[in-house]
Amino acid sequence: MASKVMSMKEAISQNIKSGDLLFIGGAQHGSPSAAVHEIVRQKIDHLTVIALLANTGLLVSEGLVDTMLTGYYQLDEKRSYQLQRARAIGKFPRFIEYSHFGIAQALQAGYMGVPFMPTMSQIGSDLQTYNENIVSIDDPFGGEQVGLIKAVVPDIGILHVQRCDAEGNAQRWGTLGVDHEGINASKRVIITTEKIVDSSVIQRDPNRTIIPGFRVNAVVEQPFGAYPIHLAGCYNDGPGFGGMADKESYDAYTRAAVWGVKDWNEYLENLKKQNGPDFFEKIKIKNPAYSEPIVTGI
Repeated sequence: MASKVMSMKEAISQNIKSGDLLFIGGAQHGSPSAAVHEIVRQKIDHLTVIALLANTGLLVSEGLVDTMLTGYYQLDEKRSYQLQRARAIGKFPRFIEYSHFGIAQALQAGYMGVPFMPTMSQIGSDLQTYNENIVSIDDPFGGEQVGLIKAVVPDIGILHVQRCDAEGNAQRWGTLGVDHEGINASKRVIITTEKIVDSSVIQRDPNRTIIPGFRVNAVVEQPFGAYPIHLAGCYNDGPGFGGMADKESYDAYTRAAVWGVKDWNEYLENLKKQNGPDFFEKIKIKNPAYSEPIVTGI
């Protein structure tokens, strides 16, 4: 088995370049926060980002995103300093809107290697008016109108998972959003993981594997890599969730989490120094609910 384990700095610098179409996993659950911060730290720009309820705000506010493909963006410009900052520095991205299901279909088509995905859910709305990637045609078999959503094939996908082996066989559970479609549609893949486990752990529970190792380019062991967003079975939302509502709080956050530290681990250590050594213990799962054991083997 070939090890693909490397540092976060190496994984980002070796696999993401300016101009890439980037998929970011997570849907208000387990977003790859540490990886996103490293992209910002390395100032990789002119990105097209496809995401669904993921941690993308910092990429936008730092002017690194040219185009955002999304089914929902959390904040409007009147309430979001991050969007206001992007506008002020002349880097406000173009937003191309889909429904949530539309994002899933675009990525599923990319995963399957087909040019588009037929659908009945997008027609009859004004999405076709504003999104050139959604069209309709006559059904060649029945004659009715059917929608088509153009496939999206990301150059690079990033996913944070609960466990992964050194080869990249990654397992994730909890809310998946479009993680399965997006990460498997991606040409290159970075997996960040709470812990690296022996391959035997993966093999004993194969149905949790969201992407096989042969598709993965880099593995980064990064505890609390989704903080301050929760990760199923590992930790709850942290007290740092939110913030960055104005220039003062934004500048303070980026100094603490991006520009004033060498990496995510230093940022986490600083949080423990400021808030006590049990800072992260407080958000770990206290009352685990275990799934029913299953039997495999012969």
